[in-house]
Amino acid sequence: MNNIDKLTELNHYFLKLREILLQEDEHNYIRGINVIINRIQYSLKYNEDAKATIKSVGDTYSLMNSGNGSFSDFFIWREDFNERVEANKVLTKLRSDITSLIVSVDNNLLNSR
Repeated sequence: MNNIDKLTELNHYFLKLREILLQEDEHNYIRGINVIINRIQYSLKYNEDAKATIKSVGDTYSLMNSGNGSFSDFFIWREDFNERVEANKVLTKLRSDITSLIVSVDNNLLNSR
């Protein structure tokens, strides 16, 4: 998979993540996700360097997930335990897919964590 394909896939993942945040009525972290989506879509539209864009997105996403009270602490709440587990499985998988794809292009992110 080339970097343009990876960037297109990242766009898909972040759109799914935004959809989850909207469904959960989460308005804080969605700002950062929207910045990332706008960056990706601008890069795709104007044929910018996909690798550089992925690195930029990785930096932004990494910052969003740094420290206490960051996006890394976000989870989906459901009264029913089994529903909560299932909803968070989807979120965890999506986060994992995003991180794996970014790291596949920018191995420096592994060293900064």
